[in-house]
Amino acid sequence: MTANRTNDNFTLITAGSTAAVFETTVTYPFEFLKTGLQLHRSLPGVQPFEALGYQVRAYFTGCSAVNIGAILKTSIRFWTFDKASEWVRPPDLPRDAKLTGPQLLMAGVLTGTMESLCIIPFENVKVAMIQNALVSDERAKNGGISSIDKLKGELQASKPAKKTFHKQPIATSPYEVLFPEKLPTNIFSTISELYRHRGIRAYFQGTVPTMMRQVGNSVVRFTTFTTLRQFAPREYQNNEYFATLLGLVSSGAVVAATQPLDVIKTRMQAKDSMVLYRNSINCGYRIFVEEGITAFWKGWLPRLMKVGLAGGVSFGIYQYTENLIMLTRQKRHLE
Repeated sequence: MTANRTNDNFTLITAGSTAAVFETTVTYPFEFLKTGLQLHRSLPGVQPFEALGYQVRAYFTGCSAVNIGAILKTSIRFWTFDKASEWVRPPDLPRDAKLTGPQLLMAGVLTGTMESLCIIPFENVKVAMIQNALVSDERAKNGGISSIDKLKGELQASKPAKKTFHKQPIATSPYEVLFPEKLPTNIFSTISELYRHRGIRAYFQGTVPTMMRQVGNSVVRFTTFTTLRQFAPREYQNNEYFATLLGLVSSGAVVAATQPLDVIKTRMQAKDSMVLYRNSINCGYRIFVEEGITAFWKGWLPRLMKVGLAGGVSFGIYQYTENLIMLTRQKRHLE
C-alpha cells in the first residue's frame, strides 16, 4: 500500500514538473506583455507601454524567476489537488464517485493557497526584472529619461522645503534610490537589489492579492475542468487531447474571473509600490479613481493567450505523462 502511494506521488510530481518547464517557457512572452501593460499607469505624461521594438531576448526577461516558481508550483498543484480531494471526500463516498460543488471548491481553495506560498517571492523578482528592463529601454529611446525619472522631480516639487539657518541638503527621491542609472535585469542581481532596498519583505509584496488571485485561479480552473470532465463520456476522460481542450476552456474562465486581482497584484509587486500605495485596497482605489475601471482589465488579451496555452498544455502534457508512466508501470519497467 505504501509503495503504491509512493508511486502515485512520483507520477503526479513528475507529470506536473514536466508540464511546468515546457508551458512556462513557451508562453512567457505573453507574460512579459501582460506585465508591461499592467505596470503602465494611464496618467498624463506617462509614456504608454510599447511592445514593438524589443529584441527577442527582452520578451524572456524574468523567465528564469518564473520558471523556478512554476516548477515548485506546478509540481505540487496536481498532487495537492488530488490530496485535497481525498481530504474533502466523505469516508463513505466511493473513490470513483463525483465530488459535489462545495467539495470541489474547498479542494481548489487549498490548492491555490499552497501554490501561492511557492510563487510569491519569484513573482516579485519577475516584476522587478521586467520593470528594470522597461525603464532601461525607455531611457535608451529618450535620451536617458524615462517616465519614472520624471517622477523624481515631481515628487520633490510636491514637498515644500523647510526654512533652516544652514544650507538645505539635497534630498534623495525614493525614485533615485529605486531606479539608479544602471538597473539589473538578471535574476541574481535583481534578488540582491530587492533585498538591499527593502529587506526580506521585498519578496512578499502583494501577498494578499497574489493569494486571492491564485486561489481564484485554482478554484475556477479545477472546478471548471473537473465538472466538464465528469460529464464527459468515460472513453474521453483520460484522453490527453480532450484534457487539452478542457484546459483551454477552464483557463478562459480563470481570466474572466480574476483579471482585476492580477492587475492589483502586479502594481503591488512593482518596485515603486511602496511610494504609490499604502496597501492593496488603496491600490485598487487609486487605479479606479485615477485611471478608470477599464484599467483593471489591462493586459487581459496576452494573459488570456498565456493562461489559455498554459492551461491547455499543462493539462494535456500532464495527462499524457501520467498515461505514459501508468503504461510503463503496467509493463513492469519501473519495478
